[in-house]
Amino acid sequence: MTNYYNNVYINNKYSLLSSTMYNPIVKDNIDKCMDDYYMQEKTIELAESKYQETTIKGLLTKSKLLPNDIDILISGDLQNQILSSTLAASKFKIPTLGIYSACASFVEGLIIGSVFINKSDNKKVIVSTSSHNLVSEKQFRFPVEYGAVRKRVNTCTATGSISVLLSNIKSNIKVESSTIGFITQTNHKDANDMGSAMAPACAEVLYKHLNETNRKPDYYDLILTGDLGEYGTKIMKAYFKKKSNYDLKNVIDSGSIFYKDETVYAGASGPACLPLTFFDYILKEKKYKKILLIATGSMHSVISTNLKVPIPAISHAISLEVSY
Repeated sequence: MTNYYNNVYINNKYSLLSSTMYNPIVKDNIDKCMDDYYMQEKTIELAESKYQETTIKGLLTKSKLLPNDIDILISGDLQNQILSSTLAASKFKIPTLGIYSACASFVEGLIIGSVFINKSDNKKVIVSTSSHNLVSEKQFRFPVEYGAVRKRVNTCTATGSISVLLSNIKSNIKVESSTIGFITQTNHKDANDMGSAMAPACAEVLYKHLNETNRKPDYYDLILTGDLGEYGTKIMKAYFKKKSNYDLKNVIDSGSIFYKDETVYAGASGPACLPLTFFDYILKEKKYKKILLIATGSMHSVISTNLKVPIPAISHAISLEVSY
């Protein structure tokens, strides 16, 4: 399903990068950059919640707003029962929608917020997300202290958070349209290789978006995907070409470029990967005016992995028009 928007804009953002390990490309443009996995908390799970709390507070301060100026807070993360988001939201008396599409949660939040803003006047929405490499490894694979051997297809979860403000007040970033994807499932079962699991979902939502908007891939200056990684990106392009007969030449995958260090293997991942790359790297280049963000989410869990269930995946797309 594709929706069009007439009066939805991204007005501001506040980003936090909590680890400069592996030399992330966004580190020079981030609002708050540090190397602190714990944020003076007792656990890494509580630390991630502190990340999100920090970006929400930072966004409010940067935008000169109070919590009661915000109509809805939409947030999601990778922790069980989106614990990071709910603990952070408990610090603010803002009506809250908690969401989960794994690493596609941020774009899902933008879509929900945009639908709300498009049908309302003088409304403000905050969309927030976070991710933490140590939390993700502990929850979905093995704690890093375990010393498990990593595979070449593994990714390293981006550690940080970002919150953005949506409203119908005009800005240089207009939300033009969005397409909600559907769950895809192949016979892929390896939770170490999420990029391969998500690639078909990404190609399918791109095909759906272009078909429903009657556009070709080169309508966009840039198609920025979420966290397919080195291998998933190749699969996605091959899948899309077979389905549409188009060679994708204007695609950049956030996960594939987020880190400069080759020891992270396939690249970066996590809900924060795409938005941090977009706001704190792509926009700073001032090259692209029509941009399609395609977030990708691997919807497996520890239970589904132990049950040997093929990995379900989801992908959502949102079209942005940027002026510099």
